[in-house]
Amino acid sequence: MFKNRKLGFYLTFGAACLAVLAAAAYLVVYAGTADPVSGNWDRVFSWLTFGFLLGGAAVSLCGELFRIRIVPIAAAALYGVALANHLVETAYPLADVLTRVPFFGGNPTLAIAFAAVLLIVAIVHTVGAFMEHNN
Repeated sequence: MFKNRKLGFYLTFGAACLAVLAAAAYLVVYAGTADPVSGNWDRVFSWLTFGFLLGGAAVSLCGELFRIRIVPIAAAALYGVALANHLVETAYPLADVLTRVPFFGGNPTLAIAFAAVLLIVAIVHTVGAFMEHNN
């Protein structure tokens, strides 16, 4: 899989590996911060974000394994949707912080941390998607 590969492959492969780790951390951290009494998860957690993040990683890794040229663009789109959905959910706790009125709920620190990780995944993968992957 790594023979005769160029920088674009390593960027998209690295982004896919980071996306898998980020998806696992996303699930574990938000499950760990759930309310023990009610069982409700944090306001920012979204199964859609989790699914698109894992889907982007799966599409990217399968595309690189079978050397399909168009797949990195599709994976970049999936990462973009995951990032966009997470940013929409991040707006709620940030509104609470900016207005100093605890109305929506959610952990703004976790929301911003995961937004940064998703942004890194999306940017690195998108840059790698437009580079040459094979010799």
